[in-house]
Amino acid sequence: MNKISQTKQLISEINRLHYDFSKDYFETGRVEKINLSRTIANTPVSHIYKYRLTLHESINDYLMTADIDIKYFYRVKTRESIDDKIERYSGREDQYPVNNWLNDIFGARIILTAAEITAVMDLLDDWQNELQRFAGL
Repeated sequence: MNKISQTKQLISEINRLHYDFSKDYFETGRVEKINLSRTIANTPVSHIYKYRLTLHESINDYLMTADIDIKYFYRVKTRESIDDKIERYSGREDQYPVNNWLNDIFGARIILTAAEITAVMDLLDDWQNELQRFAGL
């Protein structure tokens, strides 16, 4: 499988994993459904921590067994970084919904050559239509 196909596979799998994780996390009743479009004053911080940890474990489990031969890096926001954001945003006079300022709990970077990046950019519109059935791009 070439690097372009592997890139698509990695995007697809992360989207699927996030979709399945979110569905299980929020729709099975195992965890109280919390509306993250509310402000931090109305969102339990423990819920954010648990979400972060469970998402990290799910993605890590997949990436450890993925049959992908491309370089990538990912990170899940640390608890300390989440605490810093909570402190910053909870002290503001104008309160913003949590999902507006804590939308970067997970991030990934795929390392490709310039030619591979060009090829991926040319395919992204098609991929978005196909892959958006999960979490979207």
